[in-house]
Amino acid sequence: MNISYLKRLEKIDTSDISDAISSELRKISGDNKSRYSTVLAYLLYRVAKDKIKDLDSIELFENICDVDDSIKSELIYYFPEISPVLDRLKVYGFDAENLLAYLLFNNDLEDVFQESSTPRGILKLVAKILDVQENDSVLELCSGKGNFFVELALLRENLKYTGIEYNMAFNFIANIRASLLDRDISLVLNDAMTYKAEKKVDKLFANYPFMISIPDIEDIVKDFVDFPDNIKRVSSDWIFNLKLVEQMKLNGRAVAIMTNGTTWNSTDGKIREYFVENGLIEATVLLPAKLLPGTSIATTLVIFSHGNTNIKMIDAGENFTKDGRRTILSDNDISDIMELLQKNSNKSITISIHEIAENDYIINASRYLDKAPEIKDGVELASIVKSITRGAQVKASYLDENRAGEPTPYRYIMISNISDGDIFFTDNQYLKDIQANVKKFCIRNNSIVLTKTGSPDFKSAVVKVAEGMEILATGNMFILEIDETKVNPYYLQALFDSELGRALFKSIYVGSVIPTISLEKLRKLEIPLPSPEEQNIIGEKYKEELERIADLKEKLSTSREKLKRIYNIKNNME
Repeated sequence: MNISYLKRLEKIDTSDISDAISSELRKISGDNKSRYSTVLAYLLYRVAKDKIKDLDSIELFENICDVDDSIKSELIYYFPEISPVLDRLKVYGFDAENLLAYLLFNNDLEDVFQESSTPRGILKLVAKILDVQENDSVLELCSGKGNFFVELALLRENLKYTGIEYNMAFNFIANIRASLLDRDISLVLNDAMTYKAEKKVDKLFANYPFMISIPDIEDIVKDFVDFPDNIKRVSSDWIFNLKLVEQMKLNGRAVAIMTNGTTWNSTDGKIREYFVENGLIEATVLLPAKLLPGTSIATTLVIFSHGNTNIKMIDAGENFTKDGRRTILSDNDISDIMELLQKNSNKSITISIHEIAENDYIINASRYLDKAPEIKDGVELASIVKSITRGAQVKASYLDENRAGEPTPYRYIMISNISDGDIFFTDNQYLKDIQANVKKFCIRNNSIVLTKTGSPDFKSAVVKVAEGMEILATGNMFILEIDETKVNPYYLQALFDSELGRALFKSIYVGSVIPTISLEKLRKLEIPLPSPEEQNIIGEKYKEELERIADLKEKLSTSREKLKRIYNIKNNME
């Protein structure tokens, strides 16, 4: 099947076939709708192509004896159940060419409770990055239903592709599609995490499942030369990445789609170091949010190759197109991302391995593109605080069981209590007691609480703790115990709440969907520290505005209560 014919098939609107099959499948129980739709479409295609008039199973399967035995056995297995549906669909008279187009290019029908296929825009982007040449060998881990080899078939006729897939249903669908293309396609039913090709490969791709349990890492890495002994725990993303580079030729290239968190978290720091120091990472591309259907997990596209001394980092978070409710990569978006890979700009930057090492081997683009404002004569935050700790990670049930029905000397705060630079308690935030095992999370007077994540902005406030009162900090926040001999806490809060403060936080957070600050980065954050006199002036002005806001909120609350009672005037008028 030549490329020009495939491109003609690609343009055919097959929505009528999709609608008809979807309608009929509502009458069949089971979640695996894409397998049923593939079987139905394939049998209809063979009926139309081979001009079979009688849908009796004997005649039908005699005419499709040219397919692999594994495919034929599946077709025979499902035939009794779908035969009535096949009869009803035959009435529509779909022609062979349209059915062929449906089988190859209809990627929209996904199964309930199953992970969605890789979006077409990502496949196009990966194909451009890999730039598969004639006779290149291609390996895809977690190959799914075969969408990627169909994409490659649009570009190259002499294709040597191998796909590894663990899901039997997906592999069956891929085999059906591969049988329709005149390409060198081999599909292996195997676990991608343990599979190893006999020969190294030119081009590789993987959009693997995220955050899965992994087997013994020592068994997986035993064949890697110079792999550090101190790496005992890593995310599954990096295990899949190891499997990619393990099977990549010296002049080869690989692409993976991974979670953003694994590009910067502390858990994977050592294995990132291994990849970076061994020159295995060529580029990272921060992808738009919600690009993968069915999940809001933020993702990064990583390009692997050998001999890299720098890493190109791209922020493509805004390179997307809205298609109804979906977020997609259009052809123009793909072209823009490819252009960013070729140059430095406000959305792309080339970082040396030395600089990456100084930044804990973080390979997230936002870490380097969002530069910290220049601070003259600044000091590290750790030098002006006595301690920085985390809030207590207690369950809601703990608070419910210990909540007091009347005021006590014990209170707790949550992130939701932080608003407009101050703490606003509700009437029921008293505890019967604060147990000894969480006493260390109590806040000292004039400490600052700061949220660990931004939604989208980070929130902070100075906490006033009256004598005899204990306040427990709960949730995902930092507690900064201020050294008041070095800094005015309200000056520091005024800084955090300013445009400069937001820029400083932006320079140290990682993640585009949920910006997150690490304790280490916060400790090293460099801030301006003027004279005590200047600090006091700024701090007092900030306190004055806080009091004004509190007064306005009290008036607003009173007015809201009055609004609720206005209708009762009617009763007094009667």
